[in-house]
Amino acid sequence: MVDAFKSIVVLVLIIIGFIAYPALRIADRSDDISRQAAAAAVTEFVDTTRGKGYIAVSDYETLLGKLNGTGVVFDIQLEHYRKTIQPVYTDPNNTSTFQNRFTVDYIGTFTKDILDKLYPYTVVADEHRRYKMHAGDLMQVRVESLGSTLGGRLQGMLYGKMADIPLMASYGGMVRSEAP
Repeated sequence: MVDAFKSIVVLVLIIIGFIAYPALRIADRSDDISRQAAAAAVTEFVDTTRGKGYIAVSDYETLLGKLNGTGVVFDIQLEHYRKTIQPVYTDPNNTSTFQNRFTVDYIGTFTKDILDKLYPYTVVADEHRRYKMHAGDLMQVRVESLGSTLGGRLQGMLYGKMADIPLMASYGGMVRSEAP
């Protein structure tokens, strides 16, 4: 009886050692590769658009293609903050009350409005399907995986609970150019 119990314990340990643990490590590595690929795609997209001064349809579709190549479904959030400089007056109706200082404000435009400009409802030539920015504006892109990843599903199967840790990447900065 004791020998049969030892055999079962040894068999379970061998299964864990040779099958479950390597599979878990491979799934974790797959998640790491997907996370790195998403971060690289976001960084490349933001640097390209900041350098050009606009978001082109081809650049956005390249980002989508690289994110889809990871095998994970991502939610993409685009943010653009337009820099505005306002003079300070004690009485806004009287220009002689200027206080010799300015305030800097940022006006945000987000994913829906940016994509409406890139993909309008009417047929427009490709050169007009650009979201233009100005030097000094801020650009930010965030991506987050939807659903569970391979590593999360495998951990859920082995541990009995679903580990829903999303893959996330974020990158942004100041627009450097106002190229046409």
